[in-house]
Amino acid sequence: MLRLTDVWSWWAALWAPLFVLALGSAAYEWRLTARSHWRLGPAEWVLLAVAHLSLLASLAIASGLLPR
Repeated sequence: MLRLTDVWSWWAALWAPLFVLALGSAAYEWRLTARSHWRLGPAEWVLLAVAHLSLLASLAIASGLLPR
């Protein structure tokens, strides 16, 4: 069965649960942050922005929108 399919489909199947877990944790963190967003300090806002930008950049690289 492995000989009949492409190797990239197996990598996608192996990494899909980790990707779903990462998206779920990011959504959960965003929800928690939205509840207490007025209590964040300036440094926490910068870290939050950097975390979201790095997530967007990694998704863009993984999907092929940005070169590696």
